[in-house]
Amino acid sequence: FFFSSRRRHTRFLPVSWARRCVQETATEHTFNDKYFESLSIVTNALDNVQARKYIDSRCVTNKTPLIESGTLGPKGHVQVIVPFKTESYGSQSDPNDENEIPHCTLKMFPEETLHCVEWARDKFGKLFSQKTKALLKLADEFYFAQDLLPSITTQQEQQTLRQAIKMLKTRPKTFDDCIEWGRKKYQKYFVNDVRQLMYTYPIDMKTKEGAPFWSLPKRPPTELLFQSSDELDCYFISAAACLRAKVFGIEIPQNARNKEIRELLGKQAEKVSVPNFKPSDEKAKQISSQVNKENENAQEIDVEGEGSVGNQPELEQMKKEFQKLLEEYMATLKEGQQVCYPEEFEKDNDENQHIDYIYAMANLRAKTYKLEHMEWINVKLKAGRIIPALATTTSCVAGLQTIELCKVIAGTEIEHLKNAFLSLAVPIMRLSEPGPPPVTKLLDNLKVTIWDRWVVKTQDSAATNITQVFETLLKTYGLKPRDVFYRSEPVYMENLMSIHGREAEKEETLKKPISDLLDLEEGEEYVDLTITFENPNKKDEILTNTPLVRVHIK
Repeated sequence: FFFSSRRRHTRFLPVSWARRCVQETATEHTFNDKYFESLSIVTNALDNVQARKYIDSRCVTNKTPLIESGTLGPKGHVQVIVPFKTESYGSQSDPNDENEIPHCTLKMFPEETLHCVEWARDKFGKLFSQKTKALLKLADEFYFAQDLLPSITTQQEQQTLRQAIKMLKTRPKTFDDCIEWGRKKYQKYFVNDVRQLMYTYPIDMKTKEGAPFWSLPKRPPTELLFQSSDELDCYFISAAACLRAKVFGIEIPQNARNKEIRELLGKQAEKVSVPNFKPSDEKAKQISSQVNKENENAQEIDVEGEGSVGNQPELEQMKKEFQKLLEEYMATLKEGQQVCYPEEFEKDNDENQHIDYIYAMANLRAKTYKLEHMEWINVKLKAGRIIPALATTTSCVAGLQTIELCKVIAGTEIEHLKNAFLSLAVPIMRLSEPGPPPVTKLLDNLKVTIWDRWVVKTQDSAATNITQVFETLLKTYGLKPRDVFYRSEPVYMENLMSIHGREAEKEETLKKPISDLLDLEEGEEYVDLTITFENPNKKDEILTNTPLVRVHIK
């Protein structure tokens, strides 16, 4: 909740608000900078790091004190954040203490159902988030730069372009297409991939030492037979088809999570013809290579036959194909419709079918390896990495947070404020003085912290343009500005604008009032821009940790 001594009351806002603000900016016109500036202090009780960093960044921007807190089972923490005196929540990052599961264990040799859940969670991210975001980024980049080739410099980037072309070629036009896609994915994951693995490592295969290859903990998988009478099969088809449809803005059936609807979708999927399996010696070699290099932490090799890096003519051909497919697709979109809509994993909304998809996919995979079935709620807990809250931990953290809240409101000196770290399982509690804000040295005579903000205000603020901003910053701080971003979106990119033939566009962008370049809410008095600066001591190097630049436009 947020506490305001100026208005003498407390305001409670749901955790979902902060999470929603991370994903979209629709609420920021209400909870804007003026709102945060009106608060005496903010106290956090959020459930994920991304939301914490969002609130932390808003408090840093508006110089508002923050009491951050959190629990993780028997563990808890309280962090005091005071403008100009302490570091912020985002100044430090916790070490990743999650035990990583070996790649080959996840991909080919799961030992327990949890490995199947992690595998399904990874597949969800790649299918509905990563590849979709990549397509959206390429589409934006193409229309912004009108040239994809400068950005395609690595094998991974070319692979991304290939995947984007494949997505456009196979994009669904109706929900029936999504059902067909789901049925073919079922065939790939639980039939063809199993056959390919057993072709690579036959059941009677021996290791170099003469021992059976398929011995515990390795389990030989068995392929599945799709049946509309199988509840789990229908579960998978329904969730996969609906997620595919949402990615491409296609309307999904009402009550798609109902058992009757799932059965209908399953029966429709049963009619889909699937391609016959053909074993591939090339894929067998790639699978063997992955297994042999597991201990060397080798990067995942794509076994779906997407191809390798091509030469310049091939890149040119791919660019033309992408442009043609994209333009054809764009012509079919309604006004205001995006090319695609990435699905960010959200564990707390059951209706989005994210957990449904992972539940079905994980248990189908467990079925192929004869592992135990995991209930839906347990899949949700594991996939969402949910650790049940303990009332004792929560009450301890709330009490410690309230003590620090009172101290900050009373204006207590920094040496008397305390960060708290506790674990009731040990039990242990440590109190420490908040750390100072980290200092970044930009020049010999120029140092900044996270609390600094550079302000540009010209005589005629409404007409302020990028050229005036650049000149003011260069004169005041001795640094040469380069690129300009507003809310992570590019406004001015020096390299792109310096391309031959774009001189007129560059001049117009630099001279046009900033208020006309941006899509701003009516009545906004300033904008906070992220501006990159060249390192004066190293050519072509960008300085890091430079402050936000607040430009007054009224």
